[in-house]
Amino acid sequence: MSCLLGVRDSIMRLTSHDWPLIPLGGYPPSMIWKTRYGLGAVRSYQVLIDPMIYPLRPKIVKLCRELGARTVIDIASGTGAQCRMLGRIGIQATGVDLAEAMIDAATRRGGPNTRYALGSATDLPFEDATFDACTLLLALHEHPESERALMMKEATRVVRPGGHLILADFAEPERPALHAAWRLIRFIEYTAGDEHHAGFLDYVSRGSLRGLLERFERVPSRETSSHFGAIGIAALPNTD
Repeated sequence: MSCLLGVRDSIMRLTSHDWPLIPLGGYPPSMIWKTRYGLGAVRSYQVLIDPMIYPLRPKIVKLCRELGARTVIDIASGTGAQCRMLGRIGIQATGVDLAEAMIDAATRRGGPNTRYALGSATDLPFEDATFDACTLLLALHEHPESERALMMKEATRVVRPGGHLILADFAEPERPALHAAWRLIRFIEYTAGDEHHAGFLDYVSRGSLRGLLERFERVPSRETSSHFGAIGIAALPNTD
C-alpha cells in the first residue's frame, strides 16, 4: 500500500540522522507516479489506511521483540506508524519511503528511536548487514513479480546473517466471498489505481503470500496472521 520504488533525482535524502547522502539507481518508469504522493495521500493514510492497518502493528512489534531485533528497517514506511510503535519499546527503527510527503509527515511526528530516509526499495542506501531485521508490510502485492524479486533481494541484503526479513501481506481466504475483511481489502485495492490493482490481482493469482514464499524458496521460522487471516505474517531467517 505504501509508496516504494525510486527516489526523486536519484538522490536519497536523510532526515533526523547524519548519514552521508548516497546516490541511488533509477526506478521503473511504471512507478514514477508514486514519487508524487502529496499531502492528500498523507491525509488519506492518517485517517483511513493507518487505522485500518493498526491491528497488524502490535503483532509486528511483538515478533521483532521475540526475535531479539534491536535495529529494524521498515521499507515503505508511509507515515511512520510502524516505526513509532517499534521505537516506543526501545528498538532503533529506520523508515524508508520514496514519497517525500510521507517522509516529511513521519519526521514531523517524530518519536523516540526513529529516523527516516527518502529512498528506493530496489536500491536501499545502506551497507550490507546493517540491520537486525527488515519489515516489508503490505508492500509486495502492489508490484510486478520482477520488482518483488528486487525488493526481496535488497531487503535481505541489508539484514545481518542470523537476522530476519519479516513479511506481512495479503492472504486470500478459502472462501473469499464470505470473508468481510477480504471483501473490504479487494474494494480498497480496486480503488487504488490501475497499476496498483493489477499488481494485487497478479499477486493473488500466484497464491498470495504462501505462493510468494514458495516461488522464492523461503521457509519461515515463524508464521502468524492478522485481520481474521486476511493478512499473513512470516519471519524469514537470513541464512546468507
